Amino acid sequence: MKYFIWLISSVNIYFGFINLLNALNILQSSKYSKTATIVFALLFLTMGIGAFYLSIIKNNQKLGLLLSFGPWVLAILFMFIVMLTSDYK
Repeated sequence: MKYFIWLISSVNIYFGFINLLNALNILQSSKYSKTATIVFALLFLTMGIGAFYLSIIKNNQKLGLLLSFGPWVLAILFMFIVMLTSDYK
């Protein structure tokens, strides 16, 4: 289970780093607004690093697994709210 958490956390950190580069205008491949890109960068980076910390240092696998899936759930919820509140004309 520890290696599964590391795999998911690595993917989270990768996506967070890509979104951070998009937020800093180093990459320009994001389809979303600057605010959404910054939210995704912070969400994926912090929760990915937190899952690594819980898995390696604290040896709490259940909370590490929950924290590694957390950004995906919160990102989907954020996208749903943005979709409902945006005006597509």
